[in-house]
Amino acid sequence: MEYIYLSYALEEDTPVHIGLKKPSTSQNNTIYNNGYNTYLICAENHSGTHVDAPAHFIEGGKNISEYGPEDLVFNNILILDILADSKKQIALDDLLWAADNLKKNLKELMEKTDFLILNTGFHTYRHNNIEKYLRENPGIKPDLIKYLRQYYPSIRAIGIDSISISTFNDSKNAILTHQMAFVTDDNYGEPLLLVEDMDLNKLSSSKIIKKLMVIPWQVKNVDSAPCTVIAYLD
Repeated sequence: MEYIYLSYALEEDTPVHIGLKKPSTSQNNTIYNNGYNTYLICAENHSGTHVDAPAHFIEGGKNISEYGPEDLVFNNILILDILADSKKQIALDDLLWAADNLKKNLKELMEKTDFLILNTGFHTYRHNNIEKYLRENPGIKPDLIKYLRQYYPSIRAIGIDSISISTFNDSKNAILTHQMAFVTDDNYGEPLLLVEDMDLNKLSSSKIIKKLMVIPWQVKNVDSAPCTVIAYLD
């Protein structure tokens, strides 16, 4: 079994959503002066690979620290390769197309899925065209989130290889997409977790993930947090 990270290490050059401050680190103590090393790390909670919890957009929604370890382990992971370039709004047809490429029925693929990974290929711009990565990212249509929650309540999380699940400079859809993921409704499954800015460089739909763990920073009373994502490949 192979273990890989599906998350980026946080560093000072980490691209962050427009309007957020970049992470920074500074050395506080040194072995030379103090006999030991310590660092001050400053980062917004939506920096780098991070997991959004309902409190990000829903008043009274769960903070990320309210999730237990059992909520952050996934055993039925589906990877769908989606052709999504600049500013694309990912819709149901894109999922049907991806399933057809696998020569599978989408319903059969999704029935037991608890973590859906949308591999748009946009992660390739993270290192060679940061402005494009930050300002032209594909996103998910609110209607698709609604559909997934209505018909596939086993899904507990969605991950994507772009800076956000919503396209840049479309504030209305950004709010609707996140709210649709997080709202509590008797017609939907449980509110979703959203993992954004995933590192999918080593991944494709041909890979089989046996187990996936999302490990957020343990910080009380914040909506969301940077996270480490570990995948166990067959």
